[in-house]
Amino acid sequence: MRYGSSWTVTSERPLRQLGAALGTAETEISHETDAEYLRADSWPQVVAIAGRLAQVMIANDLGELLALHEARVAGEAPQ
Repeated sequence: MRYGSSWTVTSERPLRQLGAALGTAETEISHETDAEYLRADSWPQVVAIAGRLAQVMIANDLGELLALHEARVAGEAPQ
C-alpha cells in the first residue's frame, strides 16, 4: 500500500494482484460456478488479496471521514 496526499491509499497494486489471482483461479476450473472457484487451489490467495484490498478501501474511507471531521471542527471553532 502506498499513501498519497491527504491520507489517500492507492489501490492500484492490490487491484492488479486480485485480477491476476482470479485469472489463475479461472485456469483451475472447468465451469464458472461459485463451488468450483471455492475448490480452486489458488482461491485462498484470492481471498487474501481481496482482504488487503478491503483494508485499502477502509483506510481511504477513514481518511476521508477524518478530513471531514477536522474541517467541521475547524469551521465551528470560535474566531
